[in-house]
Amino acid sequence: MTDSPLLYNAAYGPLNLAAVRAAPCQMSLGERLFLYSLVYAARPRHYCEIGTAQGGSALIAQSALFDIGHHDARMTLIDIAFDVDKGARQMLARRAEFHEGPSLEMLPKAAADFPIDFLLIDGDHSYDGAYRDIEMAARFMAPGGHVLIHDAYNPPIAAAIQDALPTGEWIDVGLVVRHGNDLDEAPVADPRWRDQPNWWGGLYQLRRRA
Repeated sequence: MTDSPLLYNAAYGPLNLAAVRAAPCQMSLGERLFLYSLVYAARPRHYCEIGTAQGGSALIAQSALFDIGHHDARMTLIDIAFDVDKGARQMLARRAEFHEGPSLEMLPKAAADFPIDFLLIDGDHSYDGAYRDIEMAARFMAPGGHVLIHDAYNPPIAAAIQDALPTGEWIDVGLVVRHGNDLDEAPVADPRWRDQPNWWGGLYQLRRRA
């Protein structure tokens, strides 16, 4: 069964792209544009992210939801310790709920009464943390839901994505934004990947199987 079409002149709707340029997040312009565009196009009922930090990605997603006229959408933001300034928090508080604590505890709470159909994973930048978040997400995502994983070029995160795929829970969409960087020239902290370049950036997309 497919969703009903969006009976709204979305092709000519407003585009509030200021957040794409100005939002405080460590994403390239390509990553920002893709996040905005996918939220705008997919029109999720429940947007969630693990790793909000200063709130930049959440502001981009909120702008897309506002522009598409989706005022009933939920937003759930998870971080071990938020670093959102007063102005950004006030803007996000119109729609979002803040859950401070480890994703292992906060994600089940976020999805307790409403499944998640769009999840951005940008939290614990370690193999164990990324693998845990991807594996755990499968239990709380709505069928067909979108998952975006940031910093997919980072060796531990790239390995976590590939190791999580054989579980059979995911449709592998692949690396959808190929904007990487090597801002940190130090070796990879995890000794399992110490001989690999310490790249960052890149967005990888998964979809929850029906």
